[in-house]
Amino acid sequence: MQVNRDSKGSLLRNRVRKLLKGFKFEQLFIDELGWDECDQSLPLKLADSLYELNAIAQKRGLIAYVCNADCNGKIPDSSTRGKIDTEVTKFSREHLIIFVDRTNSEQKWQWVRREVGTTTRRRELSFHKGQDGEAIVQRLEAISFSLEEEDDLTSAEVQRRTRKAFDIDQVTKKFYTRFAKEHQAFLSFINGMRSQLDHEWYASLMLNRLMFVYFIQKKGFLNGDTDYLRHRLEECQAQYQGKDQFYSFYRYFLLKLFHDGLGSPKRDNELETLLGRVPYLNGGLFEVHELEKEYPKLQIPDEAFERIFSFFDEYQWHLDDRPLKNDREINPDVLEGVMNFSLN
Repeated sequence: MQVNRDSKGSLLRNRVRKLLKGFKFEQLFIDELGWDECDQSLPLKLADSLYELNAIAQKRGLIAYVCNADCNGKIPDSSTRGKIDTEVTKFSREHLIIFVDRTNSEQKWQWVRREVGTTTRRRELSFHKGQDGEAIVQRLEAISFSLEEEDDLTSAEVQRRTRKAFDIDQVTKKFYTRFAKEHQAFLSFINGMRSQLDHEWYASLMLNRLMFVYFIQKKGFLNGDTDYLRHRLEECQAQYQGKDQFYSFYRYFLLKLFHDGLGSPKRDNELETLLGRVPYLNGGLFEVHELEKEYPKLQIPDEAFERIFSFFDEYQWHLDDRPLKNDREINPDVLEGVMNFSLN
């Protein structure tokens, strides 16, 4: 077992990335991650397709498999990947499966969380030819093992580190516990709706929009300002005084950012002066919603946004899908989980 590391004991990330892009998984796991050799194949027949899984490495009983493409040369669909995992579990309870297509242009890394008394949860990461693979490289750092720790390494520790690398449920649940409280608070600020169901629906929509904006502002995509929303709220409050001062942000700025900025490719000088440089995000999240058409006089006071921004500012927002190192980091996986919670 040869492990290549720099003078500080860290992975040589460029080597890892090169092997990942070259689909050289056995060399990646054994030479770079410190796993052990494991030479076995596992043929599986599902419906009319035969899948060949090759074990390329193992660490304390946790086996890494590579699964070949389906009969069309493509990675099996989600349902089939789940069935393959179920079959593999009969031979190796703890495992990681890398699905590849015939042309070596796409990968899907699949790990499944298993706990007694709970539903299994699949976690998947995708890599396409031309991407830098950073999301996977960062997770591989968590499941790399040095020669110095080899003697004391246990199967439980390997499983723990694998779960830490691929499972985001713990962070999602902690964030959601607080999010649920803030959702109720935000809900109470919305004025102008007749139905409680509509209130809840719109609160979820607004918070999902705001969370998405938090990701892109932290990358500097909104006028180069990593605290764009907070600063624009303060500007509105400084500019508008008097009768409507507590409602300036939602009507004067935020809806224009959502509908005319992020939700529309058409811009004029007046809008660019108001919003600054912001991207057009095709996808529908920021377009005028049916509730906004039905309730054209909706109002949300600035206090609601002051509170929710204070909550969001407690976290570090990472758009690059990096593995989470602490409970104050949020990546798109967590956002997806929270959106699923809030919209159900």
